[in-house]
Amino acid sequence: MPVQKRGDKWHYAFCIRGVRFRGAIPEARTKFEAEKAETKIRQDVYEGRYGRPTGEKDFGKFVEEVYKPWALENKRSFRNNEKYKLSMICESKSLKGKTFAQISPLLLEKYKKERRDSQVKGGKNRKPSTINRELQIISKVFSLAIKYGVTYTSPCAEISLLPENNKRVRYLLDEEEPALLAVLTGPRAHLRDLVTVAIGTGMRRGDQLNLLWEKVDFQRGLIYVPNSKTGNDYSVPMNEDVRNTLLQLRSGTKRSGYVFVNPKTGKPYMDPKTAFGTACRLAGIHNLHWHDLRHTFGTRLAEAGFSEATIADLMGHSDPETTRRYTHATDRAKRAAVEAVRITGQRVCHNFATTQERPPLLVAVND
Repeated sequence: MPVQKRGDKWHYAFCIRGVRFRGAIPEARTKFEAEKAETKIRQDVYEGRYGRPTGEKDFGKFVEEVYKPWALENKRSFRNNEKYKLSMICESKSLKGKTFAQISPLLLEKYKKERRDSQVKGGKNRKPSTINRELQIISKVFSLAIKYGVTYTSPCAEISLLPENNKRVRYLLDEEEPALLAVLTGPRAHLRDLVTVAIGTGMRRGDQLNLLWEKVDFQRGLIYVPNSKTGNDYSVPMNEDVRNTLLQLRSGTKRSGYVFVNPKTGKPYMDPKTAFGTACRLAGIHNLHWHDLRHTFGTRLAEAGFSEATIADLMGHSDPETTRRYTHATDRAKRAAVEAVRITGQRVCHNFATTQERPPLLVAVND
Protein backbone atom coordinates (compact mmCIF):
# COMPACT_ATOMS: atom_id res chain seq x y z
CA MET A 1 0.00 0.00 0.00
CA PRO A 2 1.45 3.40 -0.96
CA VAL A 3 1.85 6.13 1.60
CA GLN A 4 -1.37 7.94 2.47
CA LYS A 5 -2.13 11.27 4.04
CA ARG A 6 -4.49 11.33 6.98
CA GLY A 7 -5.23 14.73 8.36
CA ASP A 8 -1.99 16.69 8.27
CA LYS A 9 0.34 13.66 8.53
CA TRP A 10 1.60 11.08 6.07
CA HIS A 11 1.37 7.39 7.07
CA TYR A 12 3.04 4.22 5.81
CA ALA A 13 1.78 0.64 5.90
CA PHE A 14 3.48 -2.39 4.36
CA CYS A 15 3.96 -6.10 5.00
CA ILE A 16 7.27 -8.01 4.97
CA ARG A 17 7.48 -11.79 5.58
CA GLY A 18 3.96 -11.80 6.94
CA VAL A 19 4.63 -9.02 9.43
CA ARG A 20 2.74 -5.74 9.06
CA PHE A 21 4.54 -2.43 9.71
CA ARG A 22 2.63 0.81 10.00
CA GLY A 23 3.17 4.26 11.45
CA ALA A 24 3.22 8.01 10.91
CA ILE A 25 5.88 10.10 9.20
CA PRO A 26 5.37 13.47 10.94
CA GLU A 27 8.48 15.08 9.45
CA ALA A 28 7.32 14.54 5.83
CA ARG A 29 5.72 17.58 4.18
CA THR A 30 5.16 16.16 0.69
CA LYS A 31 4.32 12.77 -0.81
CA PHE A 32 7.85 12.54 -2.21
CA GLU A 33 9.37 13.04 1.25
CA ALA A 34 6.95 10.47 2.71
CA GLU A 35 7.84 7.87 0.06
CA LYS A 36 11.54 8.49 0.65
CA ALA A 37 11.07 8.00 4.40
CA GLU A 38 9.07 4.81 3.81
CA THR A 39 11.86 3.43 1.62
CA LYS A 40 14.34 4.10 4.43
CA ILE A 41 12.09 2.33 6.96
CA ARG A 42 11.74 -0.68 4.63
CA GLN A 43 15.54 -0.86 4.32
CA ASP A 44 15.92 -0.73 8.11
CA VAL A 45 13.48 -3.61 8.42
CA TYR A 46 15.41 -5.71 5.91
CA GLU A 47 18.72 -5.00 7.69
CA GLY A 48 17.34 -5.60 11.16
CA ARG A 49 17.69 -2.01 12.40
CA TYR A 50 14.01 -1.14 12.60
CA GLY A 51 12.76 -0.53 16.14
CA ARG A 52 16.23 -0.54 17.70
CA PRO A 53 17.14 2.01 20.41
CA THR A 54 18.51 5.23 18.97
CA GLY A 55 21.22 5.79 21.61
CA GLU A 56 20.24 9.43 22.04
CA LYS A 57 20.61 9.37 25.84
CA ASP A 58 23.53 11.34 27.28
CA PHE A 59 26.40 9.03 28.29
CA GLY A 60 27.28 11.01 31.43
CA LYS A 61 23.68 11.18 32.65
CA PHE A 62 23.25 7.44 32.19
CA VAL A 63 26.43 6.84 34.21
CA GLU A 64 25.18 9.08 37.03
CA GLU A 65 21.56 7.94 37.08
CA VAL A 66 21.82 4.26 36.19
CA TYR A 67 25.34 2.85 36.10
CA LYS A 68 26.67 4.22 39.42
CA PRO A 69 23.73 2.92 41.52
CA TRP A 70 23.99 -0.44 39.73
CA ALA A 71 27.78 -0.68 40.24
CA LEU A 72 27.50 0.29 43.90
CA GLU A 73 25.23 -2.70 44.48
CA ASN A 74 26.93 -5.21 42.17
CA LYS A 75 30.65 -4.41 41.95
CA ARG A 76 32.85 -4.83 45.01
CA SER A 77 35.66 -2.79 43.49
CA PHE A 78 33.44 0.21 42.74
CA ARG A 79 33.83 2.20 45.96
CA ASN A 80 37.65 2.06 46.13
CA ASN A 81 38.60 2.26 42.50
CA GLU A 82 36.03 2.63 39.75
CA LYS A 83 34.04 5.43 41.39
CA TYR A 84 36.82 7.96 40.80
CA LYS A 85 37.63 6.79 37.30
CA LEU A 86 34.03 7.31 36.18
CA SER A 87 34.08 11.04 36.98
CA MET A 88 37.26 11.48 34.98
CA ILE A 89 35.87 9.46 32.05
CA CYS A 90 32.65 11.47 31.84
CA GLU A 91 34.49 14.80 32.11
CA SER A 92 37.10 13.97 29.47
CA LYS A 93 37.28 16.17 26.38
CA SER A 94 36.39 13.25 24.13
CA LEU A 95 33.29 11.99 25.94
CA LYS A 96 31.84 14.94 27.85
CA GLY A 97 28.33 15.78 26.62
CA LYS A 98 28.23 12.91 24.11
CA THR A 99 25.29 10.59 23.58
CA PHE A 100 25.74 6.84 23.16
CA ALA A 101 25.07 7.21 19.43
CA GLN A 102 27.89 9.77 19.12
CA ILE A 103 30.52 7.57 20.77
CA SER A 104 32.16 5.74 17.89
CA PRO A 105 35.32 3.59 17.70
CA LEU A 106 37.12 6.64 16.29
CA LEU A 107 36.05 8.75 19.28
CA LEU A 108 37.33 6.07 21.69
CA GLU A 109 40.66 6.06 19.87
CA LYS A 110 40.79 9.82 20.44
CA TYR A 111 40.03 9.16 24.12
CA LYS A 112 42.96 6.72 24.28
CA LYS A 113 45.28 9.32 22.76
CA GLU A 114 43.96 12.01 25.11
CA ARG A 115 44.75 9.81 28.11
CA ARG A 116 48.17 8.75 26.78
CA ASP A 117 49.15 12.37 26.22
CA SER A 118 47.99 13.48 29.68
CA GLN A 119 50.43 13.36 32.57
CA VAL A 120 50.16 12.42 36.22
CA LYS A 121 51.96 14.08 39.12
CA GLY A 122 55.69 14.22 38.58
CA GLY A 123 55.37 14.73 34.83
CA LYS A 124 55.10 11.01 34.04
CA ASN A 125 52.82 9.61 31.36
CA ARG A 126 49.81 7.61 32.39
CA LYS A 127 50.32 3.84 32.50
CA PRO A 128 48.78 1.73 29.71
CA SER A 129 47.18 -0.49 32.37
CA THR A 130 45.32 2.53 33.79
CA ILE A 131 43.94 3.47 30.37
CA ASN A 132 42.93 -0.14 29.71
CA ARG A 133 40.97 -0.28 32.98
CA GLU A 134 39.14 2.89 31.92
CA LEU A 135 38.27 1.40 28.52
CA GLN A 136 36.95 -1.71 30.26
CA ILE A 137 34.73 0.48 32.44
CA ILE A 138 33.37 2.25 29.35
CA SER A 139 32.65 -1.15 27.81
CA LYS A 140 30.73 -2.18 30.93
CA VAL A 141 28.67 1.00 30.78
CA PHE A 142 27.72 0.21 27.17
CA SER A 143 26.84 -3.38 28.10
CA LEU A 144 24.44 -2.14 30.77
CA ALA A 145 22.97 0.43 28.38
CA ILE A 146 22.32 -2.32 25.82
CA LYS A 147 20.70 -4.48 28.52
CA TYR A 148 18.37 -1.63 29.48
CA GLY A 149 17.48 -0.78 25.88
CA VAL A 150 19.26 2.58 25.75
CA THR A 151 21.45 1.63 22.79
CA TYR A 152 21.88 -1.52 20.70
CA THR A 153 25.60 -1.75 19.96
CA SER A 154 28.95 -1.07 21.59
CA PRO A 155 31.95 0.52 19.83
CA CYS A 156 34.28 -0.98 22.46
CA ALA A 157 34.47 -4.32 20.65
CA GLU A 158 36.48 -2.63 17.89
CA ILE A 159 39.00 -1.03 20.27
CA SER A 160 42.27 -2.78 21.08
CA LEU A 161 43.72 -2.45 24.55
CA LEU A 162 47.20 -1.01 24.96
CA PRO A 163 50.06 -3.47 25.53
CA GLU A 164 50.93 -3.70 29.21
CA ASN A 165 54.12 -4.53 31.03
CA ASN A 166 52.96 -5.26 34.56
CA LYS A 167 55.62 -7.76 35.57
CA ARG A 168 57.42 -6.53 38.67
CA VAL A 169 60.41 -8.20 40.29
CA ARG A 170 59.67 -6.58 43.64
CA TYR A 171 58.57 -7.69 47.08
CA LEU A 172 59.20 -6.65 50.67
CA LEU A 173 62.74 -7.65 51.66
CA ASP A 174 63.41 -9.24 55.04
CA GLU A 175 65.45 -6.26 56.18
CA GLU A 176 62.84 -3.80 54.90
CA GLU A 177 59.92 -5.17 56.91
CA PRO A 178 61.12 -3.98 60.36
CA ALA A 179 62.02 -0.58 58.90
CA LEU A 180 58.55 -0.23 57.38
CA LEU A 181 56.69 -1.26 60.53
CA ALA A 182 58.82 1.14 62.60
CA VAL A 183 57.44 4.20 60.79
CA LEU A 184 53.81 3.08 60.97
CA THR A 185 53.09 5.22 64.00
CA GLY A 186 51.34 8.52 64.68
CA PRO A 187 49.45 9.70 61.57
CA ARG A 188 50.36 6.43 59.83
CA ALA A 189 49.47 4.10 62.72
CA HIS A 190 46.36 2.87 60.90
CA LEU A 191 48.57 1.44 58.17
CA ARG A 192 50.19 -1.03 60.57
CA ASP A 193 47.02 -3.13 60.82
CA LEU A 194 46.44 -2.92 57.07
CA VAL A 195 50.03 -3.90 56.24
CA THR A 196 50.08 -6.77 58.74
CA VAL A 197 46.92 -8.28 57.28
CA ALA A 198 48.09 -7.67 53.70
CA ILE A 199 51.37 -9.51 54.26
CA GLY A 200 49.70 -12.27 56.28
CA THR A 201 46.83 -13.01 53.89
CA GLY A 202 47.87 -11.73 50.45
CA MET A 203 44.50 -10.05 49.96
CA ARG A 204 44.14 -7.61 47.11
CA ARG A 205 43.82 -3.99 48.24
CA GLY A 206 40.17 -3.61 47.26
CA ASP A 207 39.19 -6.96 48.79
CA GLN A 208 40.90 -6.02 52.05
CA LEU A 209 39.32 -2.57 52.28
CA ASN A 210 35.89 -4.06 51.54
CA LEU A 211 36.27 -6.88 54.08
CA LEU A 212 33.25 -7.29 56.37
CA TRP A 213 33.26 -8.71 59.90
CA GLU A 214 30.75 -11.33 58.79
CA LYS A 215 33.53 -12.75 56.60
CA VAL A 216 35.89 -13.21 59.58
CA ASP A 217 35.40 -16.53 61.39
CA PHE A 218 37.43 -16.52 64.62
CA GLN A 219 36.10 -19.92 65.67
CA ARG A 220 37.53 -21.65 62.60
CA GLY A 221 40.37 -19.17 62.21
CA LEU A 222 39.40 -18.28 58.63
CA ILE A 223 38.85 -15.17 56.54
CA TYR A 224 36.43 -15.55 53.64
CA VAL A 225 37.93 -13.11 51.17
CA PRO A 226 35.50 -11.31 48.82
CA ASN A 227 37.33 -12.01 45.55
CA SER A 228 36.76 -8.97 43.31
CA LYS A 229 38.29 -10.79 40.31
CA THR A 230 35.93 -13.76 40.18
CA GLY A 231 33.08 -12.72 42.46
CA ASN A 232 33.49 -15.92 44.51
CA ASP A 233 34.82 -15.88 48.08
CA TYR A 234 37.90 -17.92 48.94
CA SER A 235 39.18 -18.75 52.42
CA VAL A 236 42.53 -17.87 54.01
CA PRO A 237 43.48 -19.16 57.48
CA MET A 238 44.60 -16.51 59.96
CA ASN A 239 48.15 -16.74 61.26
CA GLU A 240 48.87 -15.49 64.77
CA ASP A 241 49.78 -11.94 63.67
CA VAL A 242 46.65 -11.56 61.60
CA ARG A 243 44.40 -13.05 64.27
CA ASN A 244 45.75 -10.76 67.01
CA THR A 245 45.43 -7.73 64.75
CA LEU A 246 41.81 -8.50 63.89
CA LEU A 247 40.90 -9.22 67.51
CA GLN A 248 42.25 -5.80 68.51
CA LEU A 249 40.34 -4.15 65.68
CA ARG A 250 37.13 -5.90 66.62
CA SER A 251 37.36 -4.74 70.24
CA GLY A 252 37.72 -1.14 69.10
CA THR A 253 35.18 -1.12 66.25
CA LYS A 254 32.03 0.96 66.73
CA ARG A 255 29.15 -0.91 65.14
CA SER A 256 30.46 -1.00 61.60
CA GLY A 257 30.13 -3.88 59.22
CA TYR A 258 33.56 -3.13 57.76
CA VAL A 259 36.78 -4.37 59.36
CA PHE A 260 39.02 -1.45 58.41
CA VAL A 261 37.17 1.72 59.39
CA ASN A 262 38.52 5.26 59.64
CA PRO A 263 37.62 6.40 63.20
CA LYS A 264 37.45 10.03 62.04
CA THR A 265 34.79 9.41 59.41
CA GLY A 266 33.22 6.15 60.56
CA LYS A 267 33.56 4.90 56.98
CA PRO A 268 35.89 2.31 55.40
CA TYR A 269 39.41 3.47 54.60
CA MET A 270 39.93 4.59 51.05
CA ASP A 271 43.01 3.98 48.91
CA PRO A 272 46.10 3.97 51.22
CA LYS A 273 48.49 4.59 48.30
CA THR A 274 49.58 8.10 49.33
CA ALA A 275 50.10 7.30 53.03
CA PHE A 276 51.89 4.06 52.14
CA GLY A 277 54.20 5.90 49.74
CA THR A 278 55.08 8.38 52.48
CA ALA A 279 55.79 5.54 54.91
CA CYS A 280 58.09 3.82 52.41
CA ARG A 281 59.97 7.07 51.82
CA LEU A 282 60.48 7.61 55.57
CA ALA A 283 61.67 4.01 55.93
CA GLY A 284 64.14 4.40 53.06
CA ILE A 285 62.32 1.83 50.94
CA HIS A 286 62.23 2.48 47.19
CA ASN A 287 59.90 1.30 44.44
CA LEU A 288 57.57 -0.68 46.68
CA HIS A 289 53.86 -0.63 45.81
CA TRP A 290 50.97 -1.78 47.96
CA HIS A 291 50.29 -4.69 45.59
CA ASP A 292 53.85 -5.92 46.22
CA LEU A 293 52.71 -6.95 49.71
CA ARG A 294 50.51 -9.53 47.97
CA HIS A 295 53.53 -10.66 45.96
CA THR A 296 55.45 -11.01 49.23
CA PHE A 297 52.78 -13.36 50.58
CA GLY A 298 52.93 -15.53 47.44
CA THR A 299 56.71 -15.64 47.48
CA ARG A 300 56.89 -16.72 51.09
CA LEU A 301 54.44 -19.52 50.40
CA ALA A 302 56.61 -20.70 47.49
CA GLU A 303 59.77 -20.48 49.62
CA ALA A 304 58.17 -22.66 52.26
CA GLY A 305 57.71 -25.36 49.62
CA PHE A 306 53.94 -25.28 49.26
CA SER A 307 52.40 -26.61 46.06
CA GLU A 308 50.98 -24.49 43.26
CA ALA A 309 47.50 -25.72 44.13
CA THR A 310 47.82 -24.54 47.73
CA ILE A 311 49.20 -21.15 46.69
CA ALA A 312 46.43 -20.71 44.11
CA ASP A 313 43.76 -21.49 46.73
CA LEU A 314 45.24 -19.08 49.28
CA MET A 315 45.58 -16.27 46.75
CA GLY A 316 42.31 -16.76 44.88
CA HIS A 317 43.98 -17.40 41.53
CA SER A 318 41.89 -18.72 38.66
CA ASP A 319 44.79 -18.88 36.18
CA PRO A 320 47.53 -21.50 36.93
CA GLU A 321 50.06 -19.39 35.00
CA THR A 322 49.68 -16.62 37.57
CA THR A 323 50.56 -19.00 40.41
CA ARG A 324 53.41 -20.58 38.47
CA ARG A 325 55.32 -17.33 38.48
CA TYR A 326 55.83 -17.74 42.21
CA THR A 327 57.11 -21.31 42.01
CA HIS A 328 59.67 -21.03 39.21
CA ALA A 329 63.34 -21.26 40.15
CA THR A 330 64.56 -18.01 41.71
CA ASP A 331 67.92 -16.28 41.66
CA ARG A 332 68.91 -17.39 45.15
CA ALA A 333 67.86 -20.98 44.44
CA LYS A 334 69.92 -20.94 41.25
CA ARG A 335 73.00 -19.71 43.15
CA ALA A 336 72.56 -22.52 45.68
CA ALA A 337 72.36 -25.03 42.82
CA VAL A 338 75.58 -23.93 41.10
CA GLU A 339 77.40 -23.76 44.43
CA ALA A 340 76.49 -27.40 44.97
CA VAL A 341 78.66 -28.50 42.04
CA ARG A 342 81.62 -26.13 42.31
CA ILE A 343 85.14 -27.57 42.52
CA THR A 344 86.73 -27.47 45.97
CA GLY A 345 90.43 -28.33 45.70
CA GLN A 346 90.66 -31.56 43.68
CA ARG A 347 87.15 -32.67 44.53
CA VAL A 348 83.88 -31.92 42.80
CA CYS A 349 81.21 -31.34 45.37
CA HIS A 350 77.82 -32.80 44.54
CA ASN A 351 76.05 -31.92 47.77
CA PHE A 352 72.51 -30.90 46.96
CA ALA A 353 70.79 -28.25 48.98
CA THR A 354 68.70 -29.86 51.69
CA THR A 355 67.25 -26.74 53.18
CA GLN A 356 64.94 -24.16 51.72
CA GLU A 357 66.48 -20.74 51.31
CA ARG A 358 64.41 -17.68 50.78
CA PRO A 359 64.66 -16.64 47.12
CA PRO A 360 63.44 -13.34 45.81
CA LEU A 361 60.06 -12.98 44.15
CA LEU A 362 59.67 -13.73 40.49
CA VAL A 363 56.75 -12.03 39.37
CA ALA A 364 53.71 -10.81 39.11
CA VAL A 365 51.14 -9.11 37.09
CA ASN A 366 48.32 -7.29 38.90
CA ASP A 367 46.56 -10.51 39.79
